[in-house]
Amino acid sequence: MGKKQPWYLKKGSLYFFCIVTPPIGYIILISNLKKFEYNERIQYLILATIMASIWILKFLPKNISLYFWCLVLAIIIGSSIIKFIDKKKK
Repeated sequence: MGKKQPWYLKKGSLYFFCIVTPPIGYIILISNLKKFEYNERIQYLILATIMASIWILKFLPKNISLYFWCLVLAIIIGSSIIKFIDKKKK
């Protein structure tokens, strides 16, 4: 990032916007993408995307949200089992 930056582009406030209010964080990120280095851009966009997907879940009915969390848990458990099996083979 450059020398002097506005308060809303500083690391702490940008993390706050991406975590607490992902839509506002996305607007700030997209409108200022050229002001970030490549690694920072990817890091902030990943964080904003993950938090936005979790944030959107609160607008869904509870049973759909439950299915989503079960799917996420199954993916995490499955990937850890695959990594464990691959380590044993080596």
